Amino acid sequence: MPLPPAASPELSGRVELVERGPFRAGDWVTMHIAYTVGAVTLVPGSRLRIGLPNTGWSRPRVPHPRYWEEEAGGAVQDYTPFHRVNTSADLGSGIPARVELAVTERMLAPNLDPAHGYWRWWITATVREGHLAPGDRLTVLYGDTRFGEAGARVQTFPEPQINIACYVDLAGDGRYRGVAGAPIYFDVLPGPPVRANVVVPSVVSPPVLAAVALTDECHCLPGRAAVPALYLVGAETQVRLNDSPWPQRVALSVGEAIGGIEVRDETGACWGRSNPASLPGPEGLKLFWGDLHAQSMYHSGHSQRADHHQAEWTKSLSCGTPSEVYEYARDVALLDFAVITDQGACLSRGWEPLQEAANLFNAAGSFVTLRGYEAGVAVGHRNVYLRGSEIEAPHDPGSFSLHPTALYDFYRGRTDVLMIPHHVKVWTDWQFHCPELEPVMEVYSSWGQSEDPSLERWEKGMTPGAGAWEAFRRGYRLGIVASSDTHVGMPGRIYPGSRQWHTPFGGGVCAVWASDLTRESLFDALRGRRCYGTTGARIVLRFSIGSHGMGSEVAGWSPDRPREILAEVIGTDVIEKIEVLRDGSVVHAEYPNAAAASLTWRDDSPLGRTAVYRLRVQQIEGEMAWSSPIWVDAEQE
Repeated sequence: MPLPPAASPELSGRVELVERGPFRAGDWVTMHIAYTVGAVTLVPGSRLRIGLPNTGWSRPRVPHPRYWEEEAGGAVQDYTPFHRVNTSADLGSGIPARVELAVTERMLAPNLDPAHGYWRWWITATVREGHLAPGDRLTVLYGDTRFGEAGARVQTFPEPQINIACYVDLAGDGRYRGVAGAPIYFDVLPGPPVRANVVVPSVVSPPVLAAVALTDECHCLPGRAAVPALYLVGAETQVRLNDSPWPQRVALSVGEAIGGIEVRDETGACWGRSNPASLPGPEGLKLFWGDLHAQSMYHSGHSQRADHHQAEWTKSLSCGTPSEVYEYARDVALLDFAVITDQGACLSRGWEPLQEAANLFNAAGSFVTLRGYEAGVAVGHRNVYLRGSEIEAPHDPGSFSLHPTALYDFYRGRTDVLMIPHHVKVWTDWQFHCPELEPVMEVYSSWGQSEDPSLERWEKGMTPGAGAWEAFRRGYRLGIVASSDTHVGMPGRIYPGSRQWHTPFGGGVCAVWASDLTRESLFDALRGRRCYGTTGARIVLRFSIGSHGMGSEVAGWSPDRPREILAEVIGTDVIEKIEVLRDGSVVHAEYPNAAAASLTWRDDSPLGRTAVYRLRVQQIEGEMAWSSPIWVDAEQE
């Protein structure tokens, strides 16, 4: 479907945004979207449809009629006072008409350039009585504060050339045409630096370097602005930082890293505090943090039916060049690793640039990337990860399928490929699973949690038969990770509300226990399920049964022999509870009410054929962590 036809302002009228922008990310605003009627009078049934940005913007809430339309009459409509309102219509004085507003959230049409066709809030103003004559002015106030609302919130991340669409149905017959002045383009800019990400290694041994990066209030790379004098403060250290937002590194003692450091300004106000750290454990592994599910400007969406980025599109379903995405992950979020997994990238012109960027930014020992892409289809979404560095040409979209069975056939037998199903609470059909290629699944992201069937941290519908609990019920041996999936080109950015209103959660991060920071080591650790996921907090989590760590399959266990569960948790806040789950049910819980805790618990109950143990941690402020399981198999008689 093409866009509705354009028309001259003499026929279809003209629209303007009174506040031209730019707007600042995360601000609360009121927008006056003013439409002037053209040469054709708008009569009852005529409609004006305004398409607002949707991703990260406030949901328009319009006045709610009290009665059926058949009962309404006169120029004044009776509205209920108990529905929230932040959007209204103003006809000015002397215009003999009544206009009713309605809001829907949807795409314009499949396969259109996302600059025009992607998800929007559509405000429809329908003439119910009277008429709007040529030259009359209808103003829609988005972010109207008269009803007690703070306004409308601008998306919380910077983006150039966002637009507001506008179409008019002159006769009320469903034939829309473009309006002069639309699309209305404007920019969203970052705010000034007001906070700091402060990161130390989660497992420390000398020498120790702390990293500091400044961000705006919404955790974005800040705009140019004066920065007050800032100091990194530890038990033994006080270092004046420069005013650059880019990462600064400061040497610390092991004790300072474990005790915690802060960035403060001259008034003593804290801009950021470091994550928890621990000494090396007997397993000799280090703990690395990353985001396995980021997107760039080449991301498409299977819901548009075109399952990869089209060459003629002027905009994507995400933000940022591949270089900008990796720079944010490395220099702002201060991650150890990141992967761009654009939908259908292996079929598009972006595939080679994406692989080249992954290889360019990969630096063993400091920041690691993998080549990857998303394969989202109606029976589930999976990300595909490639261990090596060889640049592949794009596959033929006419013959290469993203369906899981086709991918299993294509990659089967390769040890340099793994696949991770994600937001498995929706779409996922678990009849499609390949243990050889799928060692872990993503149970948390900006979509919410897919671990259990509850509505806690979940605002969407669910697909029957989907969910992590169903995978475990089927006996699948899947580890657990978390990622961001925010579509804003900022891996590791933990900030709520980056996507549509039904995806309100902050992104997650993946923790990997590995011997060193290399592609090979991280990839092998994921394949070995030595990993866990959190809601974004860098919670240190160790979990074992005897000498067997998370992700292990323990064979030959005597059915009558108890299992001793060992855990160590170091939180970013007070730990509210640590739960031990066996076969999906909580069998033991402890409530430390402390920032660090150890757990030792013995399961004396009969083993049965197999027992699946895992941990779930929750902090007092709501941050969570989920361990990969340990499978204990009874010895065969």
